Amino acid sequence: MDMWNRRGFLGGLAAATVSGTAWAGPRPVVRRDFVLCLDAGHGGDNDGCRSRDGVLEKNVTLQTVLALQAAVLERLPHVQVVLTRDSDRSCTLADRVAFANGAKADAFLSIHTNASQSRAQHGFETYVLDARASSLEAARTARRENDEGLAEPGTARAGAEVDTMLRQLEMAQQRVSAGRLAKAIQGHQQHAFPDRLDRGVRQAPFDVLMGARMPAVLFESGFLDHAEEGALLMSDSGMTRVVSSLTDAVVDFYRLQARTGS
Repeated sequence: MDMWNRRGFLGGLAAATVSGTAWAGPRPVVRRDFVLCLDAGHGGDNDGCRSRDGVLEKNVTLQTVLALQAAVLERLPHVQVVLTRDSDRSCTLADRVAFANGAKADAFLSIHTNASQSRAQHGFETYVLDARASSLEAARTARRENDEGLAEPGTARAGAEVDTMLRQLEMAQQRVSAGRLAKAIQGHQQHAFPDRLDRGVRQAPFDVLMGARMPAVLFESGFLDHAEEGALLMSDSGMTRVVSSLTDAVVDFYRLQARTGS
């Protein structure tokens, strides 16, 4: 392109820009308010499961959540991260959900470790809420996590038919978003632990997820009572990898929510 043609091109571009007909560039991602609620499973009077050495689930989950809060804030300093508990205290399942709803959380992530009767099972899995469990093992896991003796029955407000329909639509959207978060968690954990068993995204009726008015998932980081896996989850390196992978999943989910505005 010679000098005169170049000038003509630039002049035309400037005129188009001034007249408001310039070519549209990529739309930037707009930063929006986002609240993440992290829930450390069990606590206080409820120990949860335990390792072969007697380490309690409630302590492992609290350590994981505190580390995850710091990691998320480092990656996403403008995001608000709230905790259902930040110490070893009792907290009912109903109170955990009510806290998340009260904080108007955009996502709810409950952290747990697993256990099995044989102490031979291993692997990580993420659950979304469903009235029917996806397998017998999922049903057993839900039963164990629900059996805290701290659950309080919820009271449903009798609303108009339109309110019920709107709530059903809201729950359907939450389920889709929860599935995305669960899939992101499993994907990043699998990448961080290629030698561990990826037990996938599962469904079960977890009390701690019921009534949540935002995408909510429950993550089982592994089987604490398994000899090798329990030791990994309690080690500094294992905890760091679990937390780092969870952070990656949260960042992915946040970016998707920010883009879609859902």
